[in-house]
Amino acid sequence: MKIDFHLHTEFSPDSRLRLGGLAKLCKEKGIVPAITDHNTMEGADAFRKFKAPFIPGEEIRVSWKNWRADITGLFLTEPIPKSTDAAEALDLIKGQGGLSYLPHMFDLLRFGLRDEGLARRADIIEVFNGRSFGVFDRKAEALAKKLGKPGAAGSDSHFLYEFGKTWTEVECDELEPKALLRAMKKGTKIVGERTSFFKRKWVRHFG
Repeated sequence: MKIDFHLHTEFSPDSRLRLGGLAKLCKEKGIVPAITDHNTMEGADAFRKFKAPFIPGEEIRVSWKNWRADITGLFLTEPIPKSTDAAEALDLIKGQGGLSYLPHMFDLLRFGLRDEGLARRADIIEVFNGRSFGVFDRKAEALAKKLGKPGAAGSDSHFLYEFGKTWTEVECDELEPKALLRAMKKGTKIVGERTSFFKRKWVRHFG
């Protein structure tokens, strides 16, 4: 199974990735998307009409150490409110039977949850982000290995052209939280291609 664990659709305020185009590309490329819009599950709910396999999720801007950070909930059944305390958010994700995923942990240009203690409680650590610099991803990969956590890749797509270049391969036939996590603990293969910051800026303004 090929999974892109991190992407944003038109239901995120900073994304132009339309659901119809995403559904078509998912079918063409055989990739299961985790729809993780910012602080909403509207995109995941709307994607159901395409009858394509996907993981419903949310990238939550949580409160952390008098600041903010991002935690992603996968396989959620309902959204978790913005500004929820980081530790509480992990509990709420678990309470829904979902999986907690830490995106771009060490990216100094974004709101990574740079907290090893909380990372110990998470299920998956993102070790390749299509929009991050390699130095940040290498730190995340080192931490995942240290903590014995499965590593995963997410394109962090906000535009359709970004999708289909990054995914995680895992030997799993069932798109279900416990089965997927068991399979990921046995091993994953990361396929990743970084997107250009300058191209994203060009597309945002002129595309």
